[in-house]
Amino acid sequence: MNAQLSRADTIMAKLLLVSADAAARKPSARRAENVLTLSLMFSGIRCLLQYALLPFLLPLLGLAADVAVPILLLINLLAMASIFFSLRRFWTIGYAHRWRYLVVAGTALILLVAFTAYDILLLSGS
Repeated sequence: MNAQLSRADTIMAKLLLVSADAAARKPSARRAENVLTLSLMFSGIRCLLQYALLPFLLPLLGLAADVAVPILLLINLLAMASIFFSLRRFWTIGYAHRWRYLVVAGTALILLVAFTAYDILLLSGS
């Protein structure tokens, strides 16, 4: 890892599977903003599907609410992967606000894990 990185940054980079040479790249705020924008867009689409469209659209199409559970499970897994890869990108480019984003991303991951566990319980109980 880059000698300028703190011990916490080094540990986090290892957890995110960021290579030592990647941390030496010059940071680009624009690239980080693009990653954040894509992550937020995905999150918005996920919320729109999960809370606004699927609960109302599936019954209108004559499909049971149970059909939504596998779809929501897949969406949640994609959202978790998106968060992980956006965190990796922030650590790779050395984005200045990566620790702030980690707090938000960590909170979102905790909620997504809880939603996913609930969806799995619904699937196994059916």
